[in-house]
Amino acid sequence: MKFRLLLLFLVLTQTAPASAALVYGNFRNAYAGNRVSIIVPHYYIDGKKEVYAKDLNVAQEFSFEIKLAEPQLVFLEFNYDRLALFLAPDDTLSIKIDAFKFPLVAGFSEKGGANNALLHTYLRENGQDYDEFNNYRFKIGQWWASVEAPMRQVMENLEPQAFRDSLDRRKRSANALLQTFDSDNPGALSPVFKTWLSAEILYYWAYHLLVYGHVFGNMHRVQPDFFEFLYDAPILCPMIGSEWYRQFLLAVMARQQDKTGSVLNFWSGQYERSGTLLEGKPLAFFRSEMINIAFSGEQYREILPLFNDFLKSNTVPGYDEKVADLYEKFAKISPGAHAPVFSGTDPDGRVVSLEQFRGKVVYLNFWASWCGACIRKMEYLNPFVQSFKARGIEIVNISVDQDPGQWKEALSVRAFAGYNMLASSGNPVNIAHAYNVEAIPQYFIIDASGSFADKAYGHDPEAIRSRLLELAH
Repeated sequence: MKFRLLLLFLVLTQTAPASAALVYGNFRNAYAGNRVSIIVPHYYIDGKKEVYAKDLNVAQEFSFEIKLAEPQLVFLEFNYDRLALFLAPDDTLSIKIDAFKFPLVAGFSEKGGANNALLHTYLRENGQDYDEFNNYRFKIGQWWASVEAPMRQVMENLEPQAFRDSLDRRKRSANALLQTFDSDNPGALSPVFKTWLSAEILYYWAYHLLVYGHVFGNMHRVQPDFFEFLYDAPILCPMIGSEWYRQFLLAVMARQQDKTGSVLNFWSGQYERSGTLLEGKPLAFFRSEMINIAFSGEQYREILPLFNDFLKSNTVPGYDEKVADLYEKFAKISPGAHAPVFSGTDPDGRVVSLEQFRGKVVYLNFWASWCGACIRKMEYLNPFVQSFKARGIEIVNISVDQDPGQWKEALSVRAFAGYNMLASSGNPVNIAHAYNVEAIPQYFIIDASGSFADKAYGHDPEAIRSRLLELAH
């Protein structure tokens, strides 16, 4: 353990510092004190984002020094509206904005001015919705692909050749826009921006063709030769700051794993395969993302052996932090770890503690009165609670409701058996926080020794019931 901690310290202290880009400008028709922010999402590197925020001065001006590890998109936010910007390390960008016309109209100058002028036109002609909550999701194996609502409708309505033609036209038009602007403004665009935008155009095209062929293949009777477009989309690309390249990489690797026909080792299988297909930053991103997704999806036993492999073999230290943070977050709730002790109160004020169930199997269920999926699962298991108890299995339902009244009302209507308590009644800390519960439905199984046990795969209530009975033997 000491060696692991020493290794972790060494790799985290070797991360190369990011370089700064200078962004400044002013808002007409705004007021001193209005808040301006720049959001730098670098989840793909370290699982985090950076938010820079300032108030406009008396001249309605702002300025930021933005640290960047990669050339990428950032977002200027004002009055809840956002403007996408392209920044590279050491860039300088001046922006002139009319608050009444933001984010539709903006003027750009300085080193990054031409880059962002073209980007502004490109996004206006090829609109993209950067809000994930507005997108639909489709499975490729066990990985969820994201598709914007208008594109989903196009995918459903167009036959293969028509869909391919529509994306080909978009790609040709976008490349023509880049080439014409570059020709009309010689030397204005930076080489790194041209490489980045070219990657965005290519991999937007390839990603959506891949999702269409895989997800809607049966609906539209897609033939194998449809996927020949993959020869024109290299799996290895140096522009890791391109969101569409990263999404394409995740999609194509998920499809390859899904084609093996095995539902086991979905994430570790891709991790291993990537070693023969990728290198450098793409390899570091992809492998760290496999660990990220598997940890978040509670596939601990599958991916944990690769955690140490990543820290030993990764050649791009900036990605170590994402993996290390995941380990610190999830290791304490992984199978075999001792479950955090807690105590709280039930609806009648009686104390309920984890320690009172020592020697029994505990199904620890996190839910809320407003969570329909939680309630459906609880209603399925509710008739089994008494037979569970006879087998040494205890049900503990912990609500994350903020309003105790709504919680008690839901209990009176639903009559959920077992032990019921609020997460906020936890002593000494909120029980949901102690178990890293950030979304529901969520559950844990604690064995007779007080340690976390392997769960059933997914949230299917019948699979959960079977797993509980297995542990009670």
